[in-house]
Amino acid sequence: MRKDPAGAIICTGCHRKTLPKEPCWACRKIVIPAARTEEGAWCTRCRQHHLAEPCSRCGLTKPVGLRREDGRPVCRACYQHVHPRPLRQCVDCGDARPASRISEDGPLCEKCDNRRAPTILCPQCGQNRKVGILSTGVCRACARQATPRQTCVNCGLLRLAVYRDEKGQPWCDGCRRADQAQSCTGCGRRTVVTARDERGPWCDRCWQIVRPGPTCRDCGSRPSAPVTSDGTPRCVPCYSAAVVPCARCGTPARAERRWPEGPVCLACVDAVRLTHQDCHRCGRLGGVFHREANGPLCPECAGVTFSYRCPTCAAMGRLIQGQCPPCRARLVLTEAFTDADGRQDTRLVPLAELLEHYDNPYSMILYLRRPGGQLIRDMVRGTLPCTHEALDALRQTTSVQHLRGLLVLAEILEPREEQLAQLKRDFDIILGEVSSVADRTILARYARWHLMPLAHQRLDQTGFSRYQREHLRRQLGAARVLLGHIRSRGRTLDSVTQHLVDRWLIANPTHQYYARPFLLWAATSELAPADVAIATSSRNGERSIMNDTDRVLTALKLETDHSLPLADRVAGCLVLQYGQSTDRIVKLTLAQIHIHPDEPGVLGLQLGREPLWLRPRLSALLQQLTHERRPLAAALKDQETPYLFPGLRPSSPLSSNTLQRRLQRLGIPSANKARNGAWLALVGAVHWKMLADLLGAADGTAHHWHKWNGGDRASYVASRLRAAQAPTGPE
Repeated sequence: MRKDPAGAIICTGCHRKTLPKEPCWACRKIVIPAARTEEGAWCTRCRQHHLAEPCSRCGLTKPVGLRREDGRPVCRACYQHVHPRPLRQCVDCGDARPASRISEDGPLCEKCDNRRAPTILCPQCGQNRKVGILSTGVCRACARQATPRQTCVNCGLLRLAVYRDEKGQPWCDGCRRADQAQSCTGCGRRTVVTARDERGPWCDRCWQIVRPGPTCRDCGSRPSAPVTSDGTPRCVPCYSAAVVPCARCGTPARAERRWPEGPVCLACVDAVRLTHQDCHRCGRLGGVFHREANGPLCPECAGVTFSYRCPTCAAMGRLIQGQCPPCRARLVLTEAFTDADGRQDTRLVPLAELLEHYDNPYSMILYLRRPGGQLIRDMVRGTLPCTHEALDALRQTTSVQHLRGLLVLAEILEPREEQLAQLKRDFDIILGEVSSVADRTILARYARWHLMPLAHQRLDQTGFSRYQREHLRRQLGAARVLLGHIRSRGRTLDSVTQHLVDRWLIANPTHQYYARPFLLWAATSELAPADVAIATSSRNGERSIMNDTDRVLTALKLETDHSLPLADRVAGCLVLQYGQSTDRIVKLTLAQIHIHPDEPGVLGLQLGREPLWLRPRLSALLQQLTHERRPLAAALKDQETPYLFPGLRPSSPLSSNTLQRRLQRLGIPSANKARNGAWLALVGAVHWKMLADLLGAADGTAHHWHKWNGGDRASYVASRLRAAQAPTGPE
């Protein structure tokens, strides 16, 4: 207790409110000084972190509770563990625990004391939470968002400082958790410690199962959390998932918010956040919290303290960490491209401008939180050079490939034939696994003078795809395995025998198709005996077909069902009606589309020598697809692409495997079965030569389909006639 200047007795809390506030020199927060040093005023939290030392008992850096006789520090938690406070029976939970406060009813433990503490309706997030700053009345989560960020000394990112080491350097929460993590007694995971008992430390997930307390009335398997307003003890998951009647609409649902009127469902919360009208009292545009006879009321005029307004742009709606999605996305983008000194890398400015074109702010925030955003931060900090070579040294994940495509599109990196460059990288990896110098020399010659010319030839003809790269990589891999087997038997390639190769093929039958070209090249180059060879493996095509009735009905559904994705409908019709493979469909471009000279509403595809004129309904779908096609990447939706089925980037088409999986969801069990059924139906109605010219197939392929359909009946009749005219006895 203290006395004010007038002589009145006031409590310590009221006295502190009269003291002047100053900025803490460490965290820059405006607070009442707890101590003063040469540097300036200290707040209570920074003073505790600054005076913290490694505990001699647990090893954690914490404020010193006391010192032993030899001067070694002991934290408060360890001191209380060794010298616990006297246990008293809590009047609420009935457990014998150290008393946190002596209330009018009796002693209360710390958790029951917090449970009895009144909660507030935060004016920023609109949730019932415990107060974080008494002067403003905001909850702890919103108070943390308002705290200025500092550069973490461990990761170098601009984060909220929750811990300071012995040198006074700030640490973010993630680095602090990783540095002070311990093994949980229950699950064994190394994570932050939530509680300790006589068995050891516990993580939050395990502690929710083993901690003392009354059992949850809903699930009966976990201890209960704070008792709800209806007096039912529930655990945290059951409390969050409890289905209660909404205080507004009365619908039983999960409570998204708990307003003064009671629990409110998500639909009613969104009705306030997203339904904007002019308030009849203040005239400001805002969410409709309540309606009177004269008109709608905004939350401010309705007398509530929350409004779901963004403090940056004053827009009303859903908030992400206290801001609307566009403002939060701009803030996250700025932080990602800013280094520890607060400067922005000028080289990556085009990439930042490209990412601003995300049509959905949630997508950009999610991308910058994932590995792609971490790679960008590494480039901004300088730990990852912005070059093709640096990206090639990483594991070639989807994030790395996507970031490379964005850098090329932003003209930061030079464009290159990506599949050809990845093939060279694959060859280097395979050659690095060979220990013998002689074998490595042979494989290097095989890769350079045989496989690489094949890759360049296919690149000049039809383009070098990912599947062709995988095929050549498997050929070099099979050659490496064969040479290793020959070396392990004490022989070399020039002295290999047919018996040794056959024994290897019995143990490795899957390598037969890929090892045969290597042995042929080695024999041609006089590196292996000419009489040693690998036979051609039999590779029969898929002969099963899709039923004509199912095929026709599925094609009709794709033409008429507008709820299905447009690109999948067009691709499915081309497979079911014209027997096109998914590899050819994904490579279709705008240059292959023609307009009928006599019928403007009919479109055609240049698949072979002659244009294939499509049916009217399929022509309408194709015309719509040419206007609505977009790359799959969110940042590249507005980029022009020549492909009818673009992939992640405008310069690459959709993967054929991806298209096959999407067609399976539409009711097409297999693209090969659908193609076989379409070809058998077409060769029965149209001459095979005309089909070859229209569908872009080889004459031999079309003729084979003609024979499999029984079209070559004249030869069968002639053979039967010759058999009947043949003499049966001696002349």
